[in-house]
Amino acid sequence: MASCLRWCTDLVPDHVLRPFRQEDAREVHDLLLRYAAADLVDPRSTIDPVLDVAGVRRRMLAADWAVVAVDPVGSLVGWASVRSWIEADQTGVYLTDGYVAPPARRRGLGGRLLREAEVVATGFAAGRGQQGAVVLGGNASTVQPERVALLERAGYRRVFTMVEMGHDGSAVPLRRLPPGAVVRLASVADAGALVALTAGVWAGRAYFTPPAEEQFRDWLRRSDLDWFQVATVSDRIVAFVAASCTPVRVEIEDVQVDPDFQRRGLATALLTRTLTMLAGQGADAIRLHTEGHDPAGARSLYERLGFRVVREHGRYRKPLR
Repeated sequence: MASCLRWCTDLVPDHVLRPFRQEDAREVHDLLLRYAAADLVDPRSTIDPVLDVAGVRRRMLAADWAVVAVDPVGSLVGWASVRSWIEADQTGVYLTDGYVAPPARRRGLGGRLLREAEVVATGFAAGRGQQGAVVLGGNASTVQPERVALLERAGYRRVFTMVEMGHDGSAVPLRRLPPGAVVRLASVADAGALVALTAGVWAGRAYFTPPAEEQFRDWLRRSDLDWFQVATVSDRIVAFVAASCTPVRVEIEDVQVDPDFQRRGLATALLTRTLTMLAGQGADAIRLHTEGHDPAGARSLYERLGFRVVREHGRYRKPLR
């Protein structure tokens, strides 16, 4: 961790890098809001949501490493972080993230923040003795050309794309459930079955991190279960669609169908029910996100139901040496 202490010497001369402190959350939040219009921030985004102060604090404190960049007069002008996880195929991922306010850009600060994050991630990986493949990750959307260029210059390559999609809330015809399927509302007690279903859907797929049952249980506790439908066949949960409505956005949070019951119209039937309920509540802008390369046909299904791509989010990686 010695690299983390080279705050003054490794950055451009007029900036200092120091560890993130809880009280920095307000200034980070205000910085992001101040330049939201210039950065083309989408307030309804499901992938890059606009966080409140508490959300900023949680995200930064949950990271493996987080720092802020401060200019000579003591104003916060950027930040960087690293967070890590292990995917189902045992690939270790160290996601580098960061931000530089527009007035401080084009002075080398973004590149130096990225390099420092990479050094820290390398130290973490070495110290943890990870046995599988280990990669560095970085994210950038289609409205962040400077971030894309920064990652590509540093050797990152896009490995897949997430697409954010929107629906105008117009009426969709209801589709019938396949024979034998029954729909009910989810309960917290369904957490184990929903985890097993999700793991089965994603088995063998790249870039998947298996969820923990407690994560699902917490999600169910926080959800309005009036918008969380499960489909059963002979009391076996075979599909679910979860939606949420907040003052910021209306979102289809997740759609999963058991591989044994796919291609039978279950997802279409559940989604048309959900979209009809949302339209009945006056929703006029419904969002979701999915994989752009459409490995399971989800994007194609959403497009048939009237969803259109709003923004693309590239996921970049490079081997960690």
